[in-house]
Amino acid sequence: MIKFGSLTISNIQNASGLFVGTNLQSGRKSHTVINEGFGTIKGKKNNIKGNAGVMKKRS
Repeated sequence: MIKFGSLTISNIQNASGLFVGTNLQSGRKSHTVINEGFGTIKGKKNNIKGNAGVMKKRS
C-alpha cells in the first residue's frame, strides 16, 4: 500500500504507474475508448424501461 498525503493506493496493475514531482516517462503509451450512447426517442408519452445496448467492435 502506498500513502501520499491523503491519497492511498492499494493496487497498481501492469499498465499503471505512480509518478510524483517533475518527471518524464518514456516508452509508455495510453489508449482509451469510450463507447456510450442512447440514440433518439421520438413521439409523445414514451417510456423507457430495462434499456440494453450492444457495442460491436470494428477492426
